[in-house]
Amino acid sequence: MGTSRNVAQLRAKTELTAKVITGGNRDATAAAADVYKANVLRTGRRDSGGDLRLSRWGRRGLKLNAGYDLDGTIVATATLRPRPMGPWKVLEYGARPHVIVAGLTRRQGQALALFSFMAGGAGSFDLGELAGIAQGNRNNRRTTRSQARARALTIGENRRPFANHPGVTGKNTFSDGIARGTKGAVSATRKEHAKNIAEVWR
Repeated sequence: MGTSRNVAQLRAKTELTAKVITGGNRDATAAAADVYKANVLRTGRRDSGGDLRLSRWGRRGLKLNAGYDLDGTIVATATLRPRPMGPWKVLEYGARPHVIVAGLTRRQGQALALFSFMAGGAGSFDLGELAGIAQGNRNNRRTTRSQARARALTIGENRRPFANHPGVTGKNTFSDGIARGTKGAVSATRKEHAKNIAEVWR
């Protein structure tokens, strides 16, 4: 639009500036969310050994990731979501000592972990009964998924039907990533708005 040569042109630029600021809120929010995501993944990489992969989760390990949901236009919001949630919770808050039994379904394993957690890691379990449940899961309907459930846990060079997990200390991984990303997120938001305003006044 170049230099304003009269009041009408100046007023038009001022009105357009207001529009690009409100209209650019979604892009500015996305830019901030990108910075937060990058920093959360950076702290995740730090606390997972450098590759964002937790090697002791499942048979093949588990890859940490994060994404965000972007909503609204004039009033835009972004919700950063760690994926998958479970491992991020362990990195953030830690986990108390609990029992892991090979062959249980995810829901059964969660119920067992919850009971162990509520008992302070000192819960009493009938491991023979749990082993029977696990065997039933593998035989149930003879599906590929049921048959693929582990018959034993690999611990070092040993294989066992169950293990007593000693628990881990939380590292505040997610919240640390958010804290580290705040300054950059604010800067990214300002840069996005500044770019849009510069287009009007150039």
